[in-house]
Amino acid sequence: MAMEGTGTADDAAVQHHVLRDRSAMHAVAADWRALDARAADPLTYFQSFDWCQRWLDVVADARCRPEIHTLRQGGNLVAVWPLMLSGTAVKRLEPLGWPHSQYANLLIDPTFDGREAARRLLGGLANTKHDVAVMESVPAGSALTALFQDTSPLSGRGNSAAMLDLSVFASPDAYAAALSKTQRRNRNRRRNALSRHGPLSFCVLFPGEDGFADAIATCLDFKRTWLRETGRRSTGFAFAGFDDFLASLPGRRDDLSGACLSVLKAGDRLVAGELGFLHHGHYHAYLGAFDWDLRDASPGKAQMDMTVCWLIDQGVKTYDLLGHPADYKESWSNRTLDLSAYALPVTLAGRAYAGLWTAWLRPGLKQIYERLPHQLRRLARLGQSFALFLMIA
Repeated sequence: MAMEGTGTADDAAVQHHVLRDRSAMHAVAADWRALDARAADPLTYFQSFDWCQRWLDVVADARCRPEIHTLRQGGNLVAVWPLMLSGTAVKRLEPLGWPHSQYANLLIDPTFDGREAARRLLGGLANTKHDVAVMESVPAGSALTALFQDTSPLSGRGNSAAMLDLSVFASPDAYAAALSKTQRRNRNRRRNALSRHGPLSFCVLFPGEDGFADAIATCLDFKRTWLRETGRRSTGFAFAGFDDFLASLPGRRDDLSGACLSVLKAGDRLVAGELGFLHHGHYHAYLGAFDWDLRDASPGKAQMDMTVCWLIDQGVKTYDLLGHPADYKESWSNRTLDLSAYALPVTLAGRAYAGLWTAWLRPGLKQIYERLPHQLRRLARLGQSFALFLMIA
């Protein structure tokens, strides 16, 4: 078990430890989960033990070494910052699970001094041999933002997450009543068009329930068809084991936590689905997919509408469409959350990576690729080289 730390067992102030393998991580699993419950931060699902543990077990390869920074006070776990060391030419500290993790953040006990956490955690980075620490998609106002209060965010790397605040709707009927006439007309049109293929039915499945495994496999096939037909490339799908990872994530209906899958069917035919994550009353819409052959009927929008109604009925407060603005996200949201990127270089190679590649070249090349007509993007699929280059360089 690889665990490195500073401080003594009787140090009532703070002890810093770095967990560098799965056994060290499992040794603190109960404390990690208890800290998550105390923090009750809705934007830390991607720092939860279940997400990090499954990602390491199923997706991570030899290029990704866990570097999980923890703080204890009086023996109690008060902070967890899940990082990993990756890269070859340039060694990077990144959020554990990147690029699959959508928000960079850390877990911290709400009673613990944030300034002390920043001092200890940032100071602890010196124990890791790396060129640069890169944190993208850091939510505004988050615990991780507080760590970087003396660091300017990377220029040109700002982002935002679109969210629908569900707390303003007393019921699904109140949500429907708030739609404009055009929105209600389009809603009915979509449902009528899909109903021609069979009676519509909607449900939300949790891991282990009948039909979950088959439904998530179908949705992943749908997504790959959409990527192929539109000439898009997903860095997440390029990882071996990505399907198995998503299918392995736990979720519980009794306390509305973890993974769940919205399923819309027309008769016996699955026409759209959405894998989401529930965390402290917050829902992350992680992966949506639909039957490409029915695209003219917009089954994905019909499924999203039904998912929103289900979430309102369950008392969930937020439908989170995650980062990277898009027209369809704007149409579904009523507020946004700013996301920032930070880099802390420690070597000349790290400074070059942060100042040239991360802040300028990579986003520029990505914009060029995304603006290509989809026919040209489909040509770029040959060998997957361009997208993989953007991901791992």
